Amino acid sequence: MQELRVLVADDSEDFFSLLKERIGVLRYDVNFMYAKNGYEALNFLRNERVQLLITDFYMPVINGVELIKSLKTLDEAFRPKEVVVLSAYLESGTPTKDLEFVKFLPKDDYYSDLVHIISDLAESLDEFEGDEDTYLRNVRVDIIGKKFVDIVHAMELDIRSVTVHDPHLIFECEKDEVVDCIITLPSKNRVKTKGRVKRLLGASEKNFKIEFFDLNLENQAKLENFLRKEVAA
Repeated sequence: MQELRVLVADDSEDFFSLLKERIGVLRYDVNFMYAKNGYEALNFLRNERVQLLITDFYMPVINGVELIKSLKTLDEAFRPKEVVVLSAYLESGTPTKDLEFVKFLPKDDYYSDLVHIISDLAESLDEFEGDEDTYLRNVRVDIIGKKFVDIVHAMELDIRSVTVHDPHLIFECEKDEVVDCIITLPSKNRVKTKGRVKRLLGASEKNFKIEFFDLNLENQAKLENFLRKEVAA
């Protein structure tokens, strides 16, 4: 079982200790790290990878909302896969666009939901244990006209298709739907193509394939050049 790394940003160290104790009884291998405010958390995330960020809403120096909005300044490889806000003062209403991917949980009733989040993350790590070197990091796919798809792990990429695993995918496409997509490679080269959405047999809805077609010669050359460099590396 792979270690799940969790960063908790909260100005109450007592709450951190309580949270660590409650989650520690689970069967998962969870490594908790602590930051007493958003500033410390952001500095930590610039150098360390975590799968889950749990943050308080109100904190000194940098609060939870400012911390979350600052995550986009991090290299993609250092952005947490999941972000949870725990607060005793949750405000009603719809989160802003910058916070749509965040889960908000009340501090007095968070345990059950947080256990599910940790369970899903831990199991997703185990599902791909031993295959880390095969992932193509920093590859992003945007589906035009849909909510964005930010690929955490691209399992396979060639000039015909991309196969993706992302346990926290925001996706609204149906099977066999034809979509316009843009693939952004680490070199910042953009490959534009049409693709057909395919679910993988026996996989969850969070594993899927996009089969490319209408890939012109220029975009095909960009993709082939990137793939040659990956093989050489």
